[in-house]
Amino acid sequence: MAAKSKTTTTNTKPSAPKQAKVNVTPTGLPPEQRMFKAGFWSDHWLPMVILMAISFLIYAKSIGFGYILDDEMVIWKNTYVLKGFGGLREIFSGDSFMGYFQKQQFLLEGGRYRPLSLATFAIEVGLFGPEKPMFGHIFNIIFYGLTAIVLYRLLLGLFPIQSSRLWYASLAFFAAAFFVLHPLHSECVANIKGRDEILALLGSLFALYAALKYGDTGQKRWLALSGFSLFLAMLSKENALTFVAIIPITIWFFRSKDKTVGSSGITPITVVLFAVALLFILIRYRALGFMVGHGKAVTDLMNDPFLGMTGSERLATISLTLGWYIKLLFVPHPLTHDYYPYHVPKVNWSDWRALAGAGIHVAMGIWAVLNFRKGKLLAYLILFYVLTLSIVSNLFVSVGTFMNERFVFMPSVAFCILLAWLLTQKLPLLIKEQPGAFNILGAMLAATIGGLYAYGTITRVPDWETAFTLNKSAVQSSPNSARAQSFYVTALYQEKYLKIKDEKLQEPYVDTMEYHINKALEINPDYGAALIMKSAVAAARFEQDHQLDKFFHELTYIMEKIPYNTNFRNFLDQYMKRLEASNSDKYVPFCHRTGYDFYFKKKNDAKTAKVFLEYGLNRQTEDIRIFKALQEVYTALGETDKAAYMAAEAAKQ
Repeated sequence: MAAKSKTTTTNTKPSAPKQAKVNVTPTGLPPEQRMFKAGFWSDHWLPMVILMAISFLIYAKSIGFGYILDDEMVIWKNTYVLKGFGGLREIFSGDSFMGYFQKQQFLLEGGRYRPLSLATFAIEVGLFGPEKPMFGHIFNIIFYGLTAIVLYRLLLGLFPIQSSRLWYASLAFFAAAFFVLHPLHSECVANIKGRDEILALLGSLFALYAALKYGDTGQKRWLALSGFSLFLAMLSKENALTFVAIIPITIWFFRSKDKTVGSSGITPITVVLFAVALLFILIRYRALGFMVGHGKAVTDLMNDPFLGMTGSERLATISLTLGWYIKLLFVPHPLTHDYYPYHVPKVNWSDWRALAGAGIHVAMGIWAVLNFRKGKLLAYLILFYVLTLSIVSNLFVSVGTFMNERFVFMPSVAFCILLAWLLTQKLPLLIKEQPGAFNILGAMLAATIGGLYAYGTITRVPDWETAFTLNKSAVQSSPNSARAQSFYVTALYQEKYLKIKDEKLQEPYVDTMEYHINKALEINPDYGAALIMKSAVAAARFEQDHQLDKFFHELTYIMEKIPYNTNFRNFLDQYMKRLEASNSDKYVPFCHRTGYDFYFKKKNDAKTAKVFLEYGLNRQTEDIRIFKALQEVYTALGETDKAAYMAAEAAKQ
């Protein structure tokens, strides 16, 4: 009989199935949980094409425009830019307007160090030659479209959608589309000089994107790319410095609460950004020779609109402009490039607009601080808006004007996100639909808002065609701006009056120029550019009525205001020579009044007095007043032989 086999049992626990190793990065999530996933560009090529196409469609007309406004200083009269590739070193080594002003680097308050946009202009000159504004306009539109695409990419990472097929109903696409269409951006795109704003925002948004990619992957190349991109943005315009705060705040708000990026991830990002900012500040200081103020007093109202205001009036006026920015974001009409004195009025705290502006911003600030840690998106958007606007608000650094539409280019990102969030997230909740899904009401509202924005932009762009069209628009929107009135006269004079040879056809333009230049000087009696233009208008009127007394009266008024202005003096010298054959009974007394009474007696300037008195001497040598006046002037100048001759001639009379 076979022996019974013995069975043994064991108490061993069955082994668990072997799990795949999860590749968790030091600072981020596993690859399958990352917000910024691979394959984005192939899945979302259509919305990107649409955003770029919209950019070209609404700004297509600007491609045929020429240079305008500050393009003169940064492109077609900037000697460094006109050197093409050969001017790049000079562009990066000094004030951005040095190539225009040459050695007069302190003409603008605070200085300007924005070499990157100028470098792109110089490269265009090197590639295509000078006087080719078409390429400048094309590249502006391309950079603008790229900014919208980067914004779309960034927002899809922060506000992911369930399916790439729903991109058209996403917060990201709505926000990027509103951004592209918003009429407030027309100045930055249609004016080639506005490229500094576009590149600054483009670089800043990509720096934020790269920082978030670093948080996702832990790859240091993204950290380096974030710092480099923000550095380029700073080289475009100084307001990119605000992203040194925006980027860590964004990472904390959107990622830390989900454990996507802990403090260990935010710290290296913050350190890199601060290091890049410090490097930029040091380079800027070396290029300009000062940090913020150049130490020279600004006495021109057009360079410091707050001249003559008390501290209280300054703050009240700033508060009013802050309120205007919010109004223009919601209702971008009317638009103007000119917010100089006194389109923005000088106000005090008794003005309700100043109180409203202060109240709104204080309330927003308090609410944002109290609700930021609670994860309220509106709190984050308020901080984004306030931080990016702060550097151009005049609260901390004087920007040389009350406000400008281009100053809200970067802060408008927060507004566009807010608008998209209301339509894609809050509205569906109100109508009891799923947030993020397509809903007809939201689409209709978005189409209406987008259509109105598109209409506003398309109708605004033609204003940027020429100096005449731009300033004609400005005097309608900014009738209380001395600068708008004066610039309109300059444009009329150069683009209309000088091109017409028939005096009868010129007369209506002379009437119009006279009205607007007097309006400019009524607003700002000491406005140098307007006074110079007034002399040209006075000459135009003289060509019409030939009233020499009236012409000399106008010249005397201008001379007493700006006696040593080079442009006016050159004009006056040329006209004195031109009028040598005019009525001597009017010409010679003017020479005596100007040379002896004004420059010699009132200004104690014998050298200039001599010039005008000699005009009178050449015109009529028998006038004893001229002989006696020149005797004193020559004596003061140490020209004793000439003084003796004048005394002898006077004795013969």
